[in-house]
Amino acid sequence: MIDFRHIDAFRAVMKSENMIQAARMIGASQPGISRLIADLERLSGVKLFDRTRAKLNPTPEAYALFDEVERRYAGLNAIREFAQSLREHASSPVRFGTVMSFGIGFAGRAIAALKVAQPQARISHLTGSSALIAAQVAARTCDIGLVTDNADVSTVSSSMFAVMDLVCAVPSDSALARSRTITAKMLMGQNIIAYPREDMIRWGLASLLEEVGAGHQVASVETPYSASICAFVREGIGIGFVHPAAAYDFLGSGIALRRFERSLPVRTLLIKGIGTPLSATADQLGGILAETLKSTEKAVSKALMQ
Repeated sequence: MIDFRHIDAFRAVMKSENMIQAARMIGASQPGISRLIADLERLSGVKLFDRTRAKLNPTPEAYALFDEVERRYAGLNAIREFAQSLREHASSPVRFGTVMSFGIGFAGRAIAALKVAQPQARISHLTGSSALIAAQVAARTCDIGLVTDNADVSTVSSSMFAVMDLVCAVPSDSALARSRTITAKMLMGQNIIAYPREDMIRWGLASLLEEVGAGHQVASVETPYSASICAFVREGIGIGFVHPAAAYDFLGSGIALRRFERSLPVRTLLIKGIGTPLSATADQLGGILAETLKSTEKAVSKALMQ
C-alpha cells in the first residue's frame, strides 16, 4: 500500500533529481530512497523515472503525480500554519456580546486590558438585547456574553456575574448633589428621565414610587439606556436611575452619582455555550471582565461618597 514514506521519497527525488540529495532531504539512505521509489512504481503500476547513470529523468506521469503531490503539500502547509496560529491565539477572533450597560466603556476597558496581555488577539464585540446575546452564544457565534438575569438562558451555561444597585444620577451643581442619599420624596417636582414602560426597571421604580407616595411623578423623557440617561442628566434635562457600569463612563463629566434610599439591584449573568470549552483567550477575557467589574465598582463607590 502506498503511504507517506513513498510520497516523501518521490517528492524529494523530484525536487532534487538526485538520489543522494533526496536521501539527505528526508533523512534516509540512498538505498532506502531507491527502494521506496521502486515500491511506488510497483504499487502504482506507473513508470515514474527513466534511469541513466548520470541522473533520474522523470516521465510525464511523474510530473503529473508531482503536481498533485504539491497541491496536497500546500494544503498540509496551510494546516501547519493554522495550527501555529492557534498556538498564537490568532486563528479566529474572541467573540463576546454584552447588553448596553456593559457595552461601551466597560467593554472598551476589558478589550484594552486583553490587548495589553495579548497584543495579537483578535476580538469581535456585539452589543444588543439579552435575548440577542443569549441566542448568539447558544449558536456559537459568540463565545461569552453578559445578559440581564431575566433573560432566557435555558440553552446556555450561566453564572452570576454582577449584582449592582442602580444609582441616582443628578447634575453635579444641583441641590440633590449635596445629599449623599436620595429619598423618594426628594424626587417630587423633579424631571425624571425614565426607562420605557415595558422595561423591567421601569416597573420596579414605578412600584417603589407608588409605595412611598411619589407615584404621580411623570417621566419627562424616556430612553432605554443608562448611558443615554447619564448624557441627558449632564445636559440638565433631568435626573435618572442608572446602571453603575454605564455611569462609570460619566464620572467627572458634570453629573453626580448618589445612592437611593432603597436597594434597586440589577443582576447580570455571564453566559457561555454548553459542552464546548472556551479557547484560552476567551477564558482569559472572562477573567479580565471580572477584574474590570471590580475596578468599576470601586470607582463608582468612591464617587458615591464625594
